[in-house]
Amino acid sequence: MSLSLIFRLQAAFAGMWALQLVFVPNMFFAQYGWTSSFELVALAQACGTAMAGLAIINYGLPKWTSAEQLKTAAKAATLIAGLFGIMQLYQILVSGAAPGAAMDWISTAITIGFAALFFIKSNQSA
Repeated sequence: MSLSLIFRLQAAFAGMWALQLVFVPNMFFAQYGWTSSFELVALAQACGTAMAGLAIINYGLPKWTSAEQLKTAAKAATLIAGLFGIMQLYQILVSGAAPGAAMDWISTAITIGFAALFFIKSNQSA
């Protein structure tokens, strides 16, 4: 699996999150048993816009950079995905903000998987 493909797959994953958060936040909240409010919808849409930005950047990076530059970007992507993974684990295991349903664990595993793939590929020689 190439580093370019990993960036594009991560872009698709972030894009799915963006679509949910921007266009169907109430459905998203229902998964977690949260009560929707005007403020929570506004926050979700702002986070969705940020996820769309992350998707756009990750989709474009393979076209905008050389192979060596992409490896450097993958190191930052490792950190970003790692932070998301830590936050997801915290929300499931510590704070209880996420219910720990199958969807939570699948999303967390995918996120941690991206962190691992970015790390591995950023350290491989050509």
